[in-house]
Amino acid sequence: MRLKDIVKITPRYQRAIRIDADFSALSAINGFVCPRSSADALIGMIRHVVETNQGAFTWTGPYGSGKSSLVVALASLLGGNKQAKLAAEKALGPEVAEEILRALPPQKNGWRLLPVVGRRANPVQVIGDAFWGSTHVSKEHKKLRHEADLVGSLLNVAESDPDTYGGLIVFIDEMGKFLEGAAHENADIYFFQELAEAASRSNKRLIVVGILHQAFGDYANRLSREMRDEWSKIQGRFIDLPINVAGEEQIDLLSRAITKEQEDFADEKLAIKVSKVIRANKKGVSPTIASLLAHCWPLHPAVACLLSSISRRRFGQNQRSLFGFLNSAEPFAFQDFLSRANISEMYTLELLWEYMRTNLESSILASPDGHRWAIAVEAIERAEAQVTQELHLKLLKAIALIDLFKSNTGLVATREMLEVCCPQYSLDQVENALDDLKRWSFIIFRGHLDAYAVYAGSDFDIDDATAKAREDIREIDFKILKRLAGLQPILAKRHYHATGALRWFDVELVPLKTVVEEAKSFAPTKGTIGQFLLAIPTENESKEVANRFCADAAQHCPQWDVVVGLSEQSWVINDLALEILALEKVYNENTDLGGDSVARREVRARMNDLQGQLEAELNRAFDKAYWYRSSDAPEELSRKAISVLASELADNRFPESPKIQNELLNRIKPSSNAVAAQNALLKRMVMHEGEQRLGIEGFPAEGGLFFSILEATKLYDSDHKMFLSPRRHGEDPKNLIPLWIAAADYLKQNSSRTVSVAEIYDIWRNPPFGVRDGLMPVLAVAFLLSERSSLAFYREGIFQSRLRDIDIEILSKDPSAIQVRHVELSEVSKKLLSGMADIVRELDPKNALEHLEPIDVGRGLVAIFDNVHPWAKRTMHLSKDAIRIRTLFKKANDPNKFLFDDIPALLESGDLNDIAAITQAVELVYNGLRELKDAYVVELNRLREIMLAELQVPNLSSQALAELRERAANIKQLSGDFRLNAFVVRLADFSGTNVDMEGIASHVTSKPPKCGLITMLIELK
Repeated sequence: MRLKDIVKITPRYQRAIRIDADFSALSAINGFVCPRSSADALIGMIRHVVETNQGAFTWTGPYGSGKSSLVVALASLLGGNKQAKLAAEKALGPEVAEEILRALPPQKNGWRLLPVVGRRANPVQVIGDAFWGSTHVSKEHKKLRHEADLVGSLLNVAESDPDTYGGLIVFIDEMGKFLEGAAHENADIYFFQELAEAASRSNKRLIVVGILHQAFGDYANRLSREMRDEWSKIQGRFIDLPINVAGEEQIDLLSRAITKEQEDFADEKLAIKVSKVIRANKKGVSPTIASLLAHCWPLHPAVACLLSSISRRRFGQNQRSLFGFLNSAEPFAFQDFLSRANISEMYTLELLWEYMRTNLESSILASPDGHRWAIAVEAIERAEAQVTQELHLKLLKAIALIDLFKSNTGLVATREMLEVCCPQYSLDQVENALDDLKRWSFIIFRGHLDAYAVYAGSDFDIDDATAKAREDIREIDFKILKRLAGLQPILAKRHYHATGALRWFDVELVPLKTVVEEAKSFAPTKGTIGQFLLAIPTENESKEVANRFCADAAQHCPQWDVVVGLSEQSWVINDLALEILALEKVYNENTDLGGDSVARREVRARMNDLQGQLEAELNRAFDKAYWYRSSDAPEELSRKAISVLASELADNRFPESPKIQNELLNRIKPSSNAVAAQNALLKRMVMHEGEQRLGIEGFPAEGGLFFSILEATKLYDSDHKMFLSPRRHGEDPKNLIPLWIAAADYLKQNSSRTVSVAEIYDIWRNPPFGVRDGLMPVLAVAFLLSERSSLAFYREGIFQSRLRDIDIEILSKDPSAIQVRHVELSEVSKKLLSGMADIVRELDPKNALEHLEPIDVGRGLVAIFDNVHPWAKRTMHLSKDAIRIRTLFKKANDPNKFLFDDIPALLESGDLNDIAAITQAVELVYNGLRELKDAYVVELNRLREIMLAELQVPNLSSQALAELRERAANIKQLSGDFRLNAFVVRLADFSGTNVDMEGIASHVTSKPPKCGLITMLIELK
């Protein structure tokens, strides 16, 4: 049978009490048993009221000490509900209840009761809201609500109807929240003094009870000495009553909280043995202690005793910690144990150690028990590494817990007590294991106590070392302080959701005296668009001086968004920072820590705890700081408002930012996988334009980039399967038109030269666009392809007719190696282009030249020149104009420069200023190209005419050529000269074609055909 089936926790102990919600609920009082210590506090308060007319009290006790339950019990006793009164009399006890009712007679309808739960706000407003919203105020007075008259209104209600009501009791739970808020805002709490004085003058008609977790003055430890003195004066108006449950009362509460279906499972022998140890070491122990311990089953009696002590430690919360432990399903907690254990098992000290080690260690190390806890942990870790016997580890953990938390419990780690902690082992086994642990230096035996303790392997005085280190720290290193505080950049979240670009502001802590210099020297790092400076006064500067410093700093950096904040909580930050830096100095520089792992553990724990406190204080400072901007008045902003401000500043700096939601590329430095997908997409952009989805099949990474960057932006038109400028669309959902306009305007302004793609990047990267580097290549290639009709492309200064995959590879690595140039055609240029197109169509009938673009026309002209015979490209037997045209074509490498700069330079005027000049330029190019194209054929015809004339062939008619062939055939092989015979053979097959003529020339000159012709022409000339 599982323990969870028979062991339950009483429902009353499964939740905390809230006085405003549980004030009149019987469920909140049923089952409550008032501890003797709490009853004594009530009697003490009543006697103060009766004997001294004191009307203002504070109940002070740690979290979970039962203060709220006590409020509900007292209110139920004095209120007008008879059922609640009976339940309260039962809970408080008849004697206590009778004395309270005698001192505070409830009259006919009982006391008026006003429950208030504090929060970090103006106490006048919160208490006033509760008062004017209650049934104690008439409708007429609710309409005349004035917070300034709150104390008077409370007093009037308290003194009214003395024969019907006993008076008015104001219960202020969580009163410390009001004090915390006032301390952090340096606010006045004079209201509480007025309230206390009014209660004490009311002749027992107005009673005020404030519930605190710590002493009144402890809330003021962050204030100046003057303010602390003022708070002490106000505290004197209240009588403070401690509310804390004694050890045996805690055990009684445990026994009441744990219910069993049967009571015969508990091992009373163990409880009796533990009670004997307690009685031997503690006086005045209740005779029922053994019974109480037995009723705590399945908790081991030693565990029940120690829980009462543990719950009162700084890291505990008294009863709330007890019942939190009982109801918790955390690892090794009570509910976790019940779910796994059967009825033969008990929750032992070993499990309690594991629970505290797993769930509470960080809090324990930061508490006054931290040093001793660190010693125990160190010893147990060493034992776990060296010892395999389970008994040894059980005993060591039991000794550690008893030694740590034995105060006020009566427990001592004697041999007999340790035997009780390990009931499944014999006394001899326990004694042998203890001797082993002692011999191995894990424990020591203290003869004066007849008890064991964990061996303290560390005697390092951390407090002394820290104090000395603090003396050596002259001033705070704010860079180290920022690192220790763990401040994170402030993200422009709304801007990110709108644009897809993540931008952030650095957060810096700076001394107030240097805040102006810090603002002046601000230079954003990559990705940062501004800075939030939290100024910390370090030299007791006045508020007026601090305000002036911050305002000046905000004005000294107009080119960047620098926002300067000023917090009034700076001295707390200074103190914590000095303590952290001192601890870090001890940890890094003190040689005594080198071999002391216990001390190192404790120092680390203290540093972590102080760092958490520092982060909390900085968060409060940010929440309460006033922020100065260059253009606006200072404003107090919350954390959320600061993020909103960051987005506003980002929107103002980058109003034309494109809206592209792609986390892979819309960033400063994409990952290697993202870059690979980007390169794959870029190649498809230049090689597969005209295909659906650029030929991307399935869903590879580049497919996602295509969808989010090209298709979603409509840069790639799926219908026409081509890249289109966003300026041609009727809508621009991703705000790309400003990018295109800026790049196009820049190219137009620099049309006299080539512009590198890196220059376009610089335009897009800076305000007002702020394009991230990861998006640049894709957007740049899309721009070049969509605007190519007016652009010429160059690779390292050499003209390229179109973008190719090699250009994409170069662009990805070095955008400055790819250049573009804007081409804008005037009317004169268009007419010249038209004339040149006619030349192409006439001299190259195969080229229809459908697109009248400079690059197409230039390519057509060059193609004609390329087809000119090589001899014509070298010979000087041409006209002067033909030679000029030939030279021009040989140097051409840029169609725009060739058409609109080089060709006009052929004219005497050097300018195409009218139709006559255009006509002259067209005729010059046409005649030159025609001459170059026909030069070889003309020379070949001349050679043929000379040869036929020498051979007396009248013409190229078929009859004349037939006679020539017949003559040659008749004299074959007759000359005896091999070369002559070969010449005759060629004539015998001569048909008059250019090929025949080239063959004869080659034979005669013993040169290749084309060279032979050239040689013969030279010889003939």
